Amino acid sequence: MQIRNWIPAIIFFISLFSLSVGINGDIFIVDEARNAECAREMLERGDLIVPTYNYELRTDKPPLHYYFMMISYSLFGVSEWSARLFSVLFGCFTILISYLFAKRWLGIKTAVWTVVVLLSSIHFSVQFHMSVPDPYLIFFITSSLFLFFDCLKNKSKAKAYLMYLCLGLGALTKGPIAIALPGLIMLLYLIFSKQFSLNTILLLRPFEGLLIVLFTALPWYLAVHQQTDGAWTKGFFLEHNLERFANTKEGHGGTLFMAPVFVLAGMLPFSVFFIRAIKKVFVSREKPLLIFALTATLCIVGFFAASSTRLPNYTAPAYPFFAIVLAHYLSDLNTKKHRIEIIFLIIFSALLIPAVYFGLHSEPELQSLQKLAVLFLPSFLASIAALYYYRKNKIQTSLAVLASGFYICSLMISQLMFSDVAAENPVKKTLALTNCDTHIVYFKKFNASFPFYLKRKIETLETNMELEDFFTQYPQGIVISQKRKLNEINFSAYAQICFEQKDLFEGRTTTVLKSLGKISKTTND
Repeated sequence: MQIRNWIPAIIFFISLFSLSVGINGDIFIVDEARNAECAREMLERGDLIVPTYNYELRTDKPPLHYYFMMISYSLFGVSEWSARLFSVLFGCFTILISYLFAKRWLGIKTAVWTVVVLLSSIHFSVQFHMSVPDPYLIFFITSSLFLFFDCLKNKSKAKAYLMYLCLGLGALTKGPIAIALPGLIMLLYLIFSKQFSLNTILLLRPFEGLLIVLFTALPWYLAVHQQTDGAWTKGFFLEHNLERFANTKEGHGGTLFMAPVFVLAGMLPFSVFFIRAIKKVFVSREKPLLIFALTATLCIVGFFAASSTRLPNYTAPAYPFFAIVLAHYLSDLNTKKHRIEIIFLIIFSALLIPAVYFGLHSEPELQSLQKLAVLFLPSFLASIAALYYYRKNKIQTSLAVLASGFYICSLMISQLMFSDVAAENPVKKTLALTNCDTHIVYFKKFNASFPFYLKRKIETLETNMELEDFFTQYPQGIVISQKRKLNEINFSAYAQICFEQKDLFEGRTTTVLKSLGKISKTTND
């Protein structure tokens, strides 16, 4: 019992270690860069209302994650580490509440396995490493749904109110999806469990709840609407919600089967047991939490399968609920039923090593890191060891070895992606060409990380004439752009390329121009 009392603290600190690996590495992912810089600019201006990126209105997201990053910047200074700190903490909280909730309703073995499933998931770990709103959204969706289930079982007024507070905070994190998606899950669960009635609805105190949600989220939405003359409201609700759902945005499309593939791939290794785990849910109908967790998982997958824009992070809120379904199956698995799944993992982990090797080889700046592909051996060796223990009929040992190997692999990926790979970010290399007095502008397009590292507004140039005039006025200045944009013009008479590097895992190349030292007025607009 004494050991059990310490388990939540142990889980929190293991999660903190796991999700912190590599978070001080350079920011190079587009969404991370824009969110981190937006928070920095809001803090610089002392503005809690209007989000900006490169000092221009940013309509992508509501502000709650910006607020947490601003707190972190105020306490620890502006850095990559401080931008990601609260993402890590919300990941720890998500794991902890998943453990506590599963323990209460399904027992400690299932609760511990829920943690194991989450921590051994590579994508779960990566998701909570980044300075984006998704870690916060996952926590608030998970919390609101857990509180909903508790409220149904215990008829607790306090938990109903907390549920609505989480929904309101979720709406401040990513908008109406944070209310619509949990609301849909709640409705479907009530219908499937035959609890949908007026008495049940009144038990959830919807009228008080509506007031809590409105008082939590509406003041900021009204304030930003007023201060931007409706520009933020239009951009967010029309472009970043309705259009993103109805149409493919930024090339992130695919078939409706992409959504379940994202979840199954993201929850490896234990997602290989999903068919057996789902079958067991229906055998264990006396445990309503399993039906609830499965309903939440399938509803999230189905919702984003219906969306025209599909990304792996969209379906990540399903992970805590899917983990509970898988954990319940794994917790008392003691019979030989899963040889095919282990063989699949052996093949997968064997292919992972050359995939990482050739993936790094495809990026010219990362070829020196190819040897690090060997760091993914633990998942392969663990899969082989799992098959060995399986044949010895030591089923739980087999599963534990499997979890350990993929957990180590998850740590390796975090270190490689957020530290070793990020160190090759072309933006950081470009900064060596500048100082605090250098005039810097960009031509048409630029790498999204520049504003975060330069910590100033970068003005834009749109024409060849403007580019030539800039070098006339600032012969020591530099222009940042993308190679394909510069290929559209002829600048050889007055400027030259002084730096060029492909952006990491992107189809664009960051290019830097400097003056030739003399300007010949021969170019045309």
